[in-house]
Amino acid sequence: MRTRTRRAAATAVLLPLLAAAVGCQAAGTRGKPAAEAPSPTGKPVYEEKLADQLNAAARATAATGSARFTATLSYGSAEGTAVETTTGVLDYARDSARVTRSYVVPRGFPEDTATELGLPSGARDPQVFAVEENDVGYRTARGTWLRYDASGSKEFTDGVGEILALAGESEPWGGTLADVVRHADPERAPRTGADGRRTYRVDVYGRSLTDLLPAGIRYASRDARTPGEVPVTVVLDKDGRLLSAEADYAPLLRGLRGAGVLRGVTSLRATYTLTGHGGQTVPGIPAGERTEDAERVTAALVEVKPGACASTDTGLGSADRLVRPVACGKDADVRVFAVQRVDETYRNKDPQGLGRALAAARCREDLRTVPAAWTRDARPAGTYQVGGTETVSYGYTGPEATVSGDFVCYVTLR
Repeated sequence: MRTRTRRAAATAVLLPLLAAAVGCQAAGTRGKPAAEAPSPTGKPVYEEKLADQLNAAARATAATGSARFTATLSYGSAEGTAVETTTGVLDYARDSARVTRSYVVPRGFPEDTATELGLPSGARDPQVFAVEENDVGYRTARGTWLRYDASGSKEFTDGVGEILALAGESEPWGGTLADVVRHADPERAPRTGADGRRTYRVDVYGRSLTDLLPAGIRYASRDARTPGEVPVTVVLDKDGRLLSAEADYAPLLRGLRGAGVLRGVTSLRATYTLTGHGGQTVPGIPAGERTEDAERVTAALVEVKPGACASTDTGLGSADRLVRPVACGKDADVRVFAVQRVDETYRNKDPQGLGRALAAARCREDLRTVPAAWTRDARPAGTYQVGGTETVSYGYTGPEATVSGDFVCYVTLR
């Protein structure tokens, strides 16, 4: 048998009385190297060969010890621009970071596009993270910290790979243009400003830029026809330290929309700026604040019993990954009302997606029979969501295919 598994992870799609969550999980990163030396040759950045200057600039930046950064992703639409902004302090020497992430989603921004991107549908407090080498801490709204330990069990780290990847491979904080710039190979000499700044225009692989997008988009865009290279603008200061980078995704958007993603997005830009090189202090998790091991206090949503509640305030951004089981009340934002096990064989029919559709139909039936207290607080009223894992197995011979999976039916409470 040939088996293909699809794991619903990135975002749950909200529909009246019927919803399905489809996505993927990104693998975690282990063994992040320590900050690099300023230059393997000892030369100033601008005395290096042109092709090596941006890599040398990354080393020179890290050699300052610390810096403040701001990274943005701006998604334009006919109804306005949604912006994800990440700010924080990087400590290259200690391989640590303290970071805040916030979102601005204008009224009227396409709801399906916001869901696809994992953007909040309403106001959300900024998220706070603390990185120490390969481990990531997330501060919950209750003031406690969830610590995601990269040395946890393989099953756990595989499931939370996206948050562990925030501890970047080559930077204290990952998933920004800094990861792309350090590997760029300039082919044209930079423009030199009056203050000694150098401005480079470099071509980077389009796949490197789509890797900076939300996990669900990265997964869905694998088959997109995109340009091999996309221009990125990079600015270094007079000493060769990184000041900023900016990428316009316009050359990529056509291919992404052709692959069925980001259809509501008309423009997409990423920026990255660094200031205050050296002299920055990175606060860790404050002494006295409660810290909990995320592996011990979280669970898969399908493990939550019908009638029980959970909190999605985990830093993962989706209920369909891991949740924190809590008592129903002010700390809860989802409530499970049914779980479904699907195991169906189809003949002469492609079963892709049929497992989720069947689970959703069963959830709709359950919605009519479960205690009203379990679903009366659904937001929006009368809606529910479905999450889970679908596996499709095809026979090497013959027309039969089997779809199976564990799914959970739940309502969002706010």
